[in-house]
Amino acid sequence: MRYLILLYLIIPFHAFADTSVWRISKGDSELFIGGTIHVLSESDYPLPTEFDLAYKRSDKLVFETDLSAMAQPEIQQQLLQRVMYKEGRTLKDDLSVSTYQALSDYLAALGMTVELFNQYKPPMVMITLVMAELQRLGMTQVGVDNYFNRKAIVDGKMLGELESVQVQFSVIENMGKGQEDEMILSTIAEMKELPLIMDDMKTAWRTGNMAQLEKLGITPMKQEFPALYQLLLVERNNAWLPKIVTMLNTPEVEFILVGALHLVAKDGVISKLRELGYKVEVL
Repeated sequence: MRYLILLYLIIPFHAFADTSVWRISKGDSELFIGGTIHVLSESDYPLPTEFDLAYKRSDKLVFETDLSAMAQPEIQQQLLQRVMYKEGRTLKDDLSVSTYQALSDYLAALGMTVELFNQYKPPMVMITLVMAELQRLGMTQVGVDNYFNRKAIVDGKMLGELESVQVQFSVIENMGKGQEDEMILSTIAEMKELPLIMDDMKTAWRTGNMAQLEKLGITPMKQEFPALYQLLLVERNNAWLPKIVTMLNTPEVEFILVGALHLVAKDGVISKLRELGYKVEVL
């Protein structure tokens, strides 16, 4: 059950594609869309050449949200307030006794106590566990999004976003609602496979192994976490699509960088743009 970790790592794909960047066009209008990994290691750089090609050909970089704002302490504090319990409620109230014990045992093996997490809601617990393990494995470099955000600021390129930070906060806060036990247990199970997962994902990213990516990511999430699939991907893709279409009517050439799962399969942005009649080409 690797799909929760894949929320951080999976690379986009489409039938016959061997790249993670697409050119979308109609007539003289064009933009580029690339799928991203949010956390990388030093060995993952330089990035595949198509990312730099799209960057050089674009006037504006568009991300899921305002990455510079997300890094501000006051904004991070707002997120913490949403993913922490109010007085009188703790993690125990949202997890079964057996799941809470499994989490306690897992943390004890890492030299931590579950009490450190009692004030965090399950989505924040999951994110913290994954990020801690990625850091332990040396995944400490900025991901594709932040890399290009910093580069665009230095180069003076225009920046944009598809949704507000508050929308992102709402998504995070509501991840796995109603399936808290399953989400925590799946995350714990996935930790043991993380090194193998990372090797698989990086290989698939650079070789375009779409069948393997689909097998590991989209299908199991839709089957076992259908509400999460709708919240994280389908609803947001549908909200972004009109904004992307509007960008195709501007004189600027945009390079849109979003989490890779947003570009996958029939619910993905790439497929929906093709259905609307836009020309879709791998870069």
